[in-house]
Amino acid sequence: MPKDGRGSIKVWIHFFVPYAILLAGFLAVGLYAYEKTSSLVENHSKETAYAVMEQTKEIMDRRFEELETITEQVASSTKAQSFQYVNKPFFGTNPVRILELKKDLFDYSLFNHFILDYYVVYPHSEVVVSPRNSYSLRQFYDLEFHYDDQTYEEWLGDLRNRGSSKTFYPGRLAVYKGKSHSVVSYMQSIGSQTSSGIVLMLIDNNQIHSLLHKLDSSNGGFAFITDGKGEIISRTGTQTDIGWTTDLRDGFTPLDIDGHRMLVTKTTSSYNGWTYLSAQPEAYVLEKVQYFKQLILTIILISLVIGLLAALLFSYRNSRPLWMLLRVLPSQRANAGVAPNRMVWDYVRSSVTNLIHSNDFLSEKMDQQVPLIRSGFYDRLLRGHYLSNKDIAVAMEHSRQAWEGDYYAVGILVIAGYDGTYNEEMLTELDFRKIAIRDVISKAYGKMISSHDLGENQIGLLINGDSESASTFLEEIRHTLKDLHGRLAHSLNVLTYMPVGGCYLQMTEISRSYEEARLLLHRESWSEERSIIFHDDESSALPAYYYPPDVELRLINLVKSGSLPETEALLEQIRDNNLHQNNLPTAVYKILVNEITGTLLKCCEQSGGESDRQSDEVEAALLASESGRSPKAAFEQLTAAFLQLCRKQHDRKKSHNKQLKDDLIRHLEEQYMQTDLSLTTLADRFNTSEAYISYFFKEQTGVNFSDYLETVRMTHAKRMLSESEMPVNEISAWVGYYSLNSFSRAFKRANGLSATEFRRNSRNGI
Repeated sequence: MPKDGRGSIKVWIHFFVPYAILLAGFLAVGLYAYEKTSSLVENHSKETAYAVMEQTKEIMDRRFEELETITEQVASSTKAQSFQYVNKPFFGTNPVRILELKKDLFDYSLFNHFILDYYVVYPHSEVVVSPRNSYSLRQFYDLEFHYDDQTYEEWLGDLRNRGSSKTFYPGRLAVYKGKSHSVVSYMQSIGSQTSSGIVLMLIDNNQIHSLLHKLDSSNGGFAFITDGKGEIISRTGTQTDIGWTTDLRDGFTPLDIDGHRMLVTKTTSSYNGWTYLSAQPEAYVLEKVQYFKQLILTIILISLVIGLLAALLFSYRNSRPLWMLLRVLPSQRANAGVAPNRMVWDYVRSSVTNLIHSNDFLSEKMDQQVPLIRSGFYDRLLRGHYLSNKDIAVAMEHSRQAWEGDYYAVGILVIAGYDGTYNEEMLTELDFRKIAIRDVISKAYGKMISSHDLGENQIGLLINGDSESASTFLEEIRHTLKDLHGRLAHSLNVLTYMPVGGCYLQMTEISRSYEEARLLLHRESWSEERSIIFHDDESSALPAYYYPPDVELRLINLVKSGSLPETEALLEQIRDNNLHQNNLPTAVYKILVNEITGTLLKCCEQSGGESDRQSDEVEAALLASESGRSPKAAFEQLTAAFLQLCRKQHDRKKSHNKQLKDDLIRHLEEQYMQTDLSLTTLADRFNTSEAYISYFFKEQTGVNFSDYLETVRMTHAKRMLSESEMPVNEISAWVGYYSLNSFSRAFKRANGLSATEFRRNSRNGI
């Protein structure tokens, strides 16, 4: 056995354990049969037969109870009841009602193999509706379903003259969808006698036979089920006379039947009063006992050795393909439609195929969305909506944009000749010209320049590159833009002029370069000789300070989010651009201080907290605006107030996050047994969005919501399996799973073994 890791060993053990258990079982039965007398073995056989009978009865009772529950749900449907008053189902708007009724019917046969199919029949309007199709009565009889020994007229008469609201019809041969089937029918009426409907359930008699075959033998035995009136619902074997069964009591009785000694087991259902009976030849049973007694000593050692070798070989051969395939798959997802174990290879193959198709489909959709995502990214970047370089890097990854240089600058390419009011023809012409210009930029300068449509006659140029210094980079930009200007003039006959903002090292300052380019665009006069102007080459004609609206908005957002380093960097940028680089008149400085003071008051108003109007930050704002203070002192006062408010917001946000995390975990621990517990219910409970709850939970706990919830449920399930005698299906419902199948797959995926095996190991101290 090659050692390929713990995973392969676990899979091999999973396959080997059943063989080992089977081998041990044969050994134990052989020793027991050898040591005990034939009479004791006979009693054991009787008890086993009765236990199997009781188990079969309980299974059948649950199946018929489920069947009646499903029928009640269909019969109580508003659309099913209202349709019984339709006289002409295929005229007017009635076909639409048929479609609505079809949509309202759930296909129960998908998860209940006991149900072959079901239909809602309206004899008086002569229409039949199923979850998948609809027919007239004649079409239904000819194409879908009819009994072999019943004509259409006889069948229609039975439907119209039914007196009982609930009726079971014994199993008999019928034609279902062109093929012969053994079918047990169950009918339940809907509505009144004059205009009633019928829910017709077709029960696969082969499913009943598969249970009854456990009760009889292939050597003259038989088994059957009778209803409360004594009529046979389903049977196996050849026995037809059942009159002698009337006076039998429940339990195990030896009888002479047709000259043969039979061991008869009978039990009566407390649910519906039905009788379950099986008979096995006594000689057949005792012959097996004698056979085992004679052979057990001879074969016990041989069987043990051969069985062990076979178990090792088969477990390795069966497990190897599975763990190799499971290594390829990224995960095994719980799915209500997962095939049974015998179809595991089909499931693996379909899972991989679906994964590939889904990946191709999502990749195609993402490729289609990239231009829109990239346009949105450029728009937010130029307007300074990103608070940090980390946020910009994440947005770049989503938009599939990559910049490798250290320097950034923004220019605005303006198409000349389109000043004034725009009409539809001019806008159309501009669109074509901008497409041609952006195509030229992409092909000739794509590594250095990214273009973005700014509307009307403007195109944004986001310039990125690597150079020895900022001045060298600006010279490279100057040369590139001159080449672009000439190329557009000669190849496209388009005249342009371009204002270019400053050169910066931080991506968060791209919006500043854009604002500088916009200021140049509106301030300067443009001509053929002055078609490209750089912000660093020009001095402001007016004593203006640097505090554009987008910088103010970004400062408010940073303070509100509690981002202390970014807030401090932005305030330093405002200080450098106004106090260190500009020689502004005192009056202009005072206007700047007043405007920043107003920003601080906006931040105080939005942050809330204790005594908003009397807080330290408000007092600092009022002191900074007092006359007689120097610009530097006032700005330092405001900077300290901004940073103090930012720290408060950070602490408040951190406290809120801890409280929200504790509330989420407490809610999961208290409500894990709710089957509808999901991100949607959490979002409704805590008054926020599903996306935020998912992101917040992963950020705070390090695991996904679904994984955490499954861990909580598995913890409680394992405790109940170890400490209680509660059935596994009840435990699955108690810990919040819709079905036993979903719970079983989740438990095995999380713990590496089934719930039954876990309970057995925990009881044995393993």
